[in-house]
Amino acid sequence: MQDITITLTARHLVEGEWDETSHQYPGRYVEKAKAWYVTYTEQMPDIGDVATTLRLGQNSVTLIRQGSVSTRQQFEKGKSTHSVYQSPYGPFDMETHTNKLRIHYEQEKPSEVEIAYQLWMNGQYAGEHHLQIKLEA
Repeated sequence: MQDITITLTARHLVEGEWDETSHQYPGRYVEKAKAWYVTYTEQMPDIGDVATTLRLGQNSVTLIRQGSVSTRQQFEKGKSTHSVYQSPYGPFDMETHTNKLRIHYEQEKPSEVEIAYQLWMNGQYAGEHHLQIKLEA
């Protein structure tokens, strides 16, 4: 396990307006079985701390959240995936269609992850989303 700093920038396009948030978290990453695992704790407003794991595979990224909210969201370029977002307000059916997935490596370690996707919650279109995750040792 190596200590890293994670900078997470999320952009959401809803009703023609881009909204951007950026957060920085201390975290760790390790390589296991041909994948990289990035772990950190997200502080979510009105919800609390959520343990988060990103599994960076060769052609996919899996986002796993456990705590006050829980989900297992899969991103694979050109594919749609279904999952359930469990929140304090009840479960929400999620569908994600990944338009872009890029993992950049420096010295054989992941340094940046970029994901662009469309999201539907309980069958309702929830906008365009873009995640940029920088990993710095």
